[in-house]
Amino acid sequence: MSFSPNLFLSNMNAKGGPARPCRFEVILPIPAYIGQFVGNSTLERILNLPNSIFTDVSDVINNALGTRNENGPMQSTNPTITRYLALQCEAAELPGKTVETADVRIYGPTFKVPYRMQYTDTTLTFICTNDFYERKLFDSWMEAMIPSDTNNIRFPKSNSSRYLTNIRIIQYDDIVRQIFAVDLIDAFPVGIAPQALSWGDDGFHRLSISFAYQRYRPIYEGNFDIGQTLSTIGGTAATRLLSF
Repeated sequence: MSFSPNLFLSNMNAKGGPARPCRFEVILPIPAYIGQFVGNSTLERILNLPNSIFTDVSDVINNALGTRNENGPMQSTNPTITRYLALQCEAAELPGKTVETADVRIYGPTFKVPYRMQYTDTTLTFICTNDFYERKLFDSWMEAMIPSDTNNIRFPKSNSSRYLTNIRIIQYDDIVRQIFAVDLIDAFPVGIAPQALSWGDDGFHRLSISFAYQRYRPIYEGNFDIGQTLSTIGGTAATRLLSF
């Protein structure tokens, strides 16, 4: 059958329109072990104070409605850093997975059978500030996993050296309703991309971090994020209204 623009538009509108890749959020809790190596300066706490006030209030509303908690599936030892990274994360990706197969022949031609699920690494990109806090954070995280002076690998699930976390990547629709999300289980950084320096570049630094993880858990159903919705619609006015 020939392509029908009206039918295409009808199909799209019936499902709420196209999903936009710009409407996302990344929640990256800081493991307790890594929290020993990083911290917040007084300036960072002051800069994050309005976000802290708004998030605390929105958490109360979300918990009352039975929606997700801002810290995601794993409590962060430093919620301020988690909020900070959520704001600085410029780009992310919903990870993919593949089914590995083996060729089998019982009688006649060979055919494929699945035997293992393989999850691909995912990359998060952060905008760097002038104190290079983002680069220092992930440098410290990877140094805590394998210290460069001894090269002694820390066991990832030991109580004294657990550096794994559960990262949540959320896709929203146009009215800030969670339409899809994934939890990356036992994630940890495995790569820091090079950052080019040039006299001819007057832009700003971006930092791309590759994460490995054991598996991901999809979340198909979601609710409205009241805090995010009011912030999107009302801006600072809604923030001040909720702070009372």
